[in-house]
Amino acid sequence: MKKNLIQLFAACSVAITLVSCSGYGHKVTFDGNHGEVYYKGDGVTEADAKAVGKFLEDADYFQKDDKTRSVQISKDSGRIQARFVVDEKAVDTVADIDKSFEIIGAAMSKQVFNNTPVDVIYTDEYFKDIKKIPYTPSAMAAIDLSNELEQMDKKNYNSNIFYYSKNIGAEKTDTIYNYLVSSGFFSKDGSVSLIVSLLPNNSFLVRFPIKSSFNNADGLQKIDAFGKELKQTAFPAEPVQLEVLGDNMDSVKTFTY
Repeated sequence: MKKNLIQLFAACSVAITLVSCSGYGHKVTFDGNHGEVYYKGDGVTEADAKAVGKFLEDADYFQKDDKTRSVQISKDSGRIQARFVVDEKAVDTVADIDKSFEIIGAAMSKQVFNNTPVDVIYTDEYFKDIKKIPYTPSAMAAIDLSNELEQMDKKNYNSNIFYYSKNIGAEKTDTIYNYLVSSGFFSKDGSVSLIVSLLPNNSFLVRFPIKSSFNNADGLQKIDAFGKELKQTAFPAEPVQLEVLGDNMDSVKTFTY
């Protein structure tokens, strides 16, 4: 799990003490933190629980503090059920927490359970279910993009980030970045990202993650207008594809210029 993806759900690490009971399954604990993973029923093993714990340590869900964070894994109808003990009131205060746990489930599926679907379930301190976040295959797009961003360079303007592939060149990079700032696309109080890659055929792929509130006809029309201006200013002689990305970094629409 890469660090820039981890930041998407580090804030989701709400914790509440699990009430002692003998019916939660076998428990695995981890040195250096108070994380614990229970495994219960047929189809999951101690090795699975240790792998889940290592995954959650790498993701900074299991943190080196004094809070106990409890997770239980089981298997039902060929799917892994990953139950997270949470403070229901605290969960309600974290923006986009369900989307973040969709990513956790997809990442756990890929990295721990060999692509077996993983449903994430919020529970109370008795492992009683509160809410289920079903496995969402499209959430894998966020993981794949995160891995790609790890290999890219970036420029920051306040809370805005311009990611770019290393083969673009300094002159083109500066042209794009200066346009993003001077045009107001990167505003002083904004928080947007733009990802630009130079493809093998010397065309450019521009990816723009948007908020769900912008994913409508009016919003996409504004994005198209931005793309045309960006093309004219920064890529006058090169083909450009502008790909709009949704909540899970899946493709929403592509414009070609």
